[in-house]
Amino acid sequence: MAGGALHVLSAAAIFLLLLVPHGRLAAATPSSPLLHYKCAVYAAGDRPSYNYCVRTLRSDRASATADAGGLAVIAARMARATAKATADKIARLQGAETVPARRGGLAVCAAEYAAAVRRLGRASKDDAHGVAPERQEALRLLGQVLGAPERCQVAFEAVAGSQGPPPMSSADWDLDDIVGLAIAIL
Repeated sequence: MAGGALHVLSAAAIFLLLLVPHGRLAAATPSSPLLHYKCAVYAAGDRPSYNYCVRTLRSDRASATADAGGLAVIAARMARATAKATADKIARLQGAETVPARRGGLAVCAAEYAAAVRRLGRASKDDAHGVAPERQEALRLLGQVLGAPERCQVAFEAVAGSQGPPPMSSADWDLDDIVGLAIAIL
């Protein structure tokens, strides 16, 4: 009988050892059941997409207590920050560019990203997710931004031709991922 009790105690100790690190991780990056539910719906069974959703939304501490609209606002704000970073990169490239065709291509991309930043700013307003008309407007704005990286690349190539590679890097393509996440949460 003593061996059985010892076995139960050792199993409980192992369980606690496994549980404690996860408890610390959860305390360090809180999340809500709603966040996990929305991410599960977004991912539709695809584990990497689920992990992306949780990791992305949990990077903002407000996601721990946010409702569905709040989660969408968080994702839209992240998308705006991504678009703004790309717009800033394009502006730096424009300042240093000496080839007229490339300058023209960069100008097209700058206009595309300026519009994306404006639209995402309007879509990420806290009050934009309350009632149906505002929610539909936010969805419309997010839908207009979706595809901005590809539009930039295609327009750049059309204007600049063979004057070198387009300005889009892999980080710039992340915009569509985060916009898609915001749309799915709404």
